[in-house]
This record gives sequence, C-alpha cells and structure tokens, in this order.
Amino acid sequence: MHKGRILFFSLVFLFSCRQPQNVATFCRDFDINGCIGPEKDSMVFPLDKSERRKTFRDFWNSVYFRGDRLAFAITNADSRKEVTFECLHGHYNLSESHDGSGSAAGTRPSMPTTEDATAKHELEYIELREKNVYGLVMLGAMLEKKFPERRDAAYSPPPPFDVTYHVYCGKDPLMQKSIRIELK
Repeated sequence: MHKGRILFFSLVFLFSCRQPQNVATFCRDFDINGCIGPEKDSMVFPLDKSERRKTFRDFWNSVYFRGDRLAFAITNADSRKEVTFECLHGHYNLSESHDGSGSAAGTRPSMPTTEDATAKHELEYIELREKNVYGLVMLGAMLEKKFPERRDAAYSPPPPFDVTYHVYCGKDPLMQKSIRIELK
C-alpha cells in the first residue's frame, strides 16, 4: 500500500509540473527567444512612413515593404503525433470589417462584403524550433487580400478587421486564435 501511494503522488507531481501545451500568442515578430512584443486582443500598426497620397495599392505595397507583420508563437506544441516541420501547415481567415452599425464598413447592408470570412489564405512562413512553432504573414499582403476591390481606388484609411490564424500538425489543431488589426 505504501508503494502505491508513492507511485500515485509521483504521477500527480509529474502531471502538475507539466508545462501548458499549445499556448498561442500573437506578436510583431519573433527571434531565438520567442515572440517579440506579444499582444492580446488587438494590434495597432502605425500609418506613418506609409504611402497615403495615391492608390490603396500604393499604400499596401508601402506597408509590405516597410516590413510590418503579424507573427505568432505556439509554445510547447503538442498533438496526437510528434510535431515535426513536415506535419506543420496553416492558414488565416479575414473577417468582415464592421463600423459598429452591423453592416460592413463603407457598404450598405444589402451590398456584399469585401471578404468572405471562410476564405483560407496560406500562412507565408512557418517554422519549428524544439517544441515551439513560429510563423507570420506580412501585413501588406494581408491588406491586399482583405481589400482587393480597393486596389486602384484613392487611399482611404482601412477599417479595423479581425484575423484568425489556424495552425495544424497534420489534421490535429495546434492553434485557432483571433486578433483585431487596426492601422492608425
């Protein structure tokens, strides 16, 4: 009976010391130590140093070449099978932009929205370091996919929008997390 108790308490101790798995964080970038500038519910990108006197396409290109990105980190990644670089893949979805009235910003309620929230866009970069997964999408590329109909239109500030990242090891989900993006 004494040996059974020791085994029981040893197992309880081992499971209580185990680190949380698949902890997902959004950030602006990552380095060898992990996420740089982790964010919780929203991320604001500055509009300064971006082209705003010409077309919306000129704007998103300037944001792209400025290097702004929406990165993520998943610490202690775990799935039913071993997490390897070969099994990793993911996509992101862009939500409809809302102005608070229930209709998409800049549209009347009867008009179609600019982006179908079910459209899947491939993550641009993904890597595995030990048990941690990192990846990103360039913000300029995201704006191009979010507002394709504004390509040749004169620049006007884009409304805030939500982005949801989905990361998998094979068919096993490692992350499904959303964040609000604002440009000010």
